[in-house]
Amino acid sequence: MAIKTSRRPGRPRKTILQKLQEYFIQLLKLAKDRRYSNHPANRVLRRVFEAKKVRQFFGLNLLAITLFTGVVSPSISAFSTSKEAEITNISSQVVQLTTEHSVRYPVDSLHITQGYHLFHRAVDFAEVTGSPVYPVMDGVVENISYQRFGYGNHIIIDHGSGFKSLYAHLSKIIVKEGQEVDKNTVIGLVGTTGWATGPHLHLEVYDNGQPFNPLTILK
Repeated sequence: MAIKTSRRPGRPRKTILQKLQEYFIQLLKLAKDRRYSNHPANRVLRRVFEAKKVRQFFGLNLLAITLFTGVVSPSISAFSTSKEAEITNISSQVVQLTTEHSVRYPVDSLHITQGYHLFHRAVDFAEVTGSPVYPVMDGVVENISYQRFGYGNHIIIDHGSGFKSLYAHLSKIIVKEGQEVDKNTVIGLVGTTGWATGPHLHLEVYDNGQPFNPLTILK
């Protein structure tokens, strides 16, 4: 059954503060990644972040950027073009759907490499490149995007009632915009496109424009 939505598909452009926050986080990830420990750039980054004053500087500035973005700038949905942000709780319909076992994990293996926190409003699942990716619920493919940076190749699925999900860093996208999918449809394959230091699936979920921890409905 087709799901109608009055919202325009896709995500609005990110603010400069959001881009700076992502940039700092990616630098920190690269500095900590042991797979690139012998790379000259990685050694330079490690020395920079190991300095106490530098750590304090980046830590305070990341916190300031996050607080400024959350307090001064309205927390607008990554999937909505509405000028006014709506602060809502997870809808009762989503909770009910969870009880009915209509929600599933987006990958076959459940190795979580990074959880949901202040600087990472998502959950990362480690998987082998080329592994299938599934929607967490039935829905309609709202937007498909191919990017070299950020999320890389990613898909946004509209599940109705304001609930949407995003699947990032895909090596291949199999579905098309407007296609109806169920929880057993393979929508893409795990990859490392965009800002990714290794093969994994980056999953974000939103309820009426507000991000929340995917594990609250997956567990």
